[in-house]
Amino acid sequence: MESSEPKKYPPTEKKLRDLKKKGQFPKTELAEPTFELLVFAIVFIGVMYVLFENANYWMEEILYSDVRVGYDLMISLIGIVIGSLVLVKMIMAVINWVVVNKNVISTEALGMKVEKLHPVTGFKNIFGIEAMSRSLRKVLELTFLLFLLKYISDVAGTELHTIKEINNRSFFIYNLLYYVLLVTLMFFVYGVSVGCVDFLVEKYHFEKKNRMTFTEMKNEMKETEGSPEVKSERKRLMREVMEAPITKGRKPTFALANPTHILIPICYERDIDKAPVVLKISTDSLAQEEKARLKRMKVPIIEHKTLARAFYHKMKHGEDFIPKEFYQEVAMIISALKKYQKNEKDKKN
Repeated sequence: MESSEPKKYPPTEKKLRDLKKKGQFPKTELAEPTFELLVFAIVFIGVMYVLFENANYWMEEILYSDVRVGYDLMISLIGIVIGSLVLVKMIMAVINWVVVNKNVISTEALGMKVEKLHPVTGFKNIFGIEAMSRSLRKVLELTFLLFLLKYISDVAGTELHTIKEINNRSFFIYNLLYYVLLVTLMFFVYGVSVGCVDFLVEKYHFEKKNRMTFTEMKNEMKETEGSPEVKSERKRLMREVMEAPITKGRKPTFALANPTHILIPICYERDIDKAPVVLKISTDSLAQEEKARLKRMKVPIIEHKTLARAFYHKMKHGEDFIPKEFYQEVAMIISALKKYQKNEKDKKN
């Protein structure tokens, strides 16, 4: 039994992806013929230009050469023209599949569905709002196209008839090709303009048709959240966050310095860090500024040229746990600092 719950929520990304896999997504029928018309017009004009430019030469070849040569020449020309058109059609089919159909190959539309034979469904498909909207758009598109054809025939037809009366074949042919290109561009602009409006309307009807109920959205969220892939990815991200060292806003325990060029601030708190952490490494003038700041904060600065260079070459920027090969040296420094601080405290007491 169909749910009576209202479908007032827009389709989720998951539902849109699932519909796309089935070959269901908003698109306009004007995209493919518009681009094909433009490409075929360019190819046609190019071929006609070449034919008329070389017509006299080819006619001489046919007249003064053997009949077989003329026949072969005609066959080769026809083959080139047909091959070019087939190649263009194949290229446009690939472009249409990639751009318009979004690389989707779906056989679902070819299958027989029982619900399509249902009289109520058939009535909705013929007299529904979406069908009426599509029919109205087709009528408006056809009307606009007829007005465009009438305008072109009135303007271009009169102009070409006038040019024909001049009795200059070359001038007439060049102007004919010019008007073919001009008409093609006008139809291209028509296709793009009307196609954009058609696409927006199709998108509106598509999203309205595939709206979801609150229960559908809740069930989809449960399925998504409960999938093993999502759970493992969430655990992985959580583990990375938990294991990442805290480097922002911390006071260094001590700093290693290569007297003038490198400063390696190191922080270690037993209750927070599983290993000593290198904060942001400073070099050159920044190292000097950071060194002065740490001195004002009374952070111990240990000048150890070899160890500071080794840290820099290994880590470059820092902000991570110290490499394992430095555990012993850093442990010895931390131990010595603790003893020193303890002795200083005992002296004060």
